[in-house]
Amino acid sequence: MAPCKPVKVIEQCTVAPPPGSVPVPVADIPLTFFDQLWLPLPPPQTLHFYDYPYPSSIIIQSLIPLIKLSLSCTLTHFYPLAGKLSWPHDSYRPIIRYEDGDSVSVTVVESDADFDFLTSDHPRDVTESHPLVPYLQSSGPIVPVLAIQITVFPNFGLSIGMTNNHSIMDGRAVAHFMKIWASISKYGDVTKSVYDQEPAGIEKKYLNQLETFMGAEFVSGNRSLRVMDIEIQPDIVRATMELNPTDLRRLKDWILARQNKVGQPGPTHTSTYVVSCAFAWVCLLKAEEAAIEHKPGNNKIHTKTSFWVNVDCRARMKMDPPIPGTYFGNCVKHFFDGIIVASQLIGEGIRRLDKGVLSGLEDAISNLLGMESVKICAVAGSPRSGLYGVDYGWGRPKKVEFVSNDRTGAMFVKESPKLDGGIEIDFALNKKEMDAFVPLFNGLSFMFD
Repeated sequence: MAPCKPVKVIEQCTVAPPPGSVPVPVADIPLTFFDQLWLPLPPPQTLHFYDYPYPSSIIIQSLIPLIKLSLSCTLTHFYPLAGKLSWPHDSYRPIIRYEDGDSVSVTVVESDADFDFLTSDHPRDVTESHPLVPYLQSSGPIVPVLAIQITVFPNFGLSIGMTNNHSIMDGRAVAHFMKIWASISKYGDVTKSVYDQEPAGIEKKYLNQLETFMGAEFVSGNRSLRVMDIEIQPDIVRATMELNPTDLRRLKDWILARQNKVGQPGPTHTSTYVVSCAFAWVCLLKAEEAAIEHKPGNNKIHTKTSFWVNVDCRARMKMDPPIPGTYFGNCVKHFFDGIIVASQLIGEGIRRLDKGVLSGLEDAISNLLGMESVKICAVAGSPRSGLYGVDYGWGRPKKVEFVSNDRTGAMFVKESPKLDGGIEIDFALNKKEMDAFVPLFNGLSFMFD
């Protein structure tokens, strides 16, 4: 891989809620069982790019103070994000502890990298994005949960990079936080952050599995937290692909027609999300097969594969009172299925969650920690997240990118910024696989000819 462009550090500081704005000087917030599931995973990293064609001095003098001030005000409502994550020896659960004066690390840098290249959709080396997102310590007895980096591209624009501990918030919570941050002057109080109704003894099983994974090491009275060590493989490139509304409609009709032709019942949940994921899944498997150099006489890959979908459970949880849409934390469940008919399996998996989101959840951590034994195709994000609506006052993002999928290989689904009703998906693949994948994905229109 070519070396990535270095950045020049302009400022390194911390941002805290305004003095006296947080209702309590000290708060211990326990992780719910939905949060605990994500403790072993590396932190997600997201990037929002914005056009702002002005010199560096103007961006630094006019926008940076505004970004930091609005972040400070936002942390009044989301003060656990300024706290620290730990698992004290005398605590049944891991906790986020906030103490008056706690803050979030904010780094301001300048880059002379090609802004238009970084915001393009075509394949490029994943390391190009690494200098644009902040480092966040994830292992140790006490760890921060959020870090922010603002990168200035003189005469072109800026990016806002965020790295967060996954056990603190899921994708919907991230989008909610960023929207509130971007429009803090228009927003009132937020809903209580903790929602803790743990049924069926799931949490006890989770914590036992996490204790086994974390180990018995204690430092200063806290269990030493750690995440899975997932290395970035060589020659990984990143690309963004798009599905327009017309192709999505035709793809749904095509899937239903094929099912009827062979006498099988149609998919039970033919949403835009389902057919997009199904199509991408099949293209990924075909690309992987095409990229492998087969031995003579061996023209078939015998690989068990599963599809990992994270589904928002806020509206699906049968609890009293119901979980509000603005609930902040983690409230997603994943499910596994082998490939038979991708769209049917994904749709049926989502439909099963409508009947009971907790079914099978007690084995989620053991499944997660054992996922090396099977080929996983994972999906993150949602076309309903509204990430392209995060406007700080100088326009909508030019590009939103999920940086950390270069480790996990997850595809990142979001709404299209160009086409109303369209879908945009980020992929991070080995270059040979990407070379095979792009024409397969772009060949969707030929399916209907």
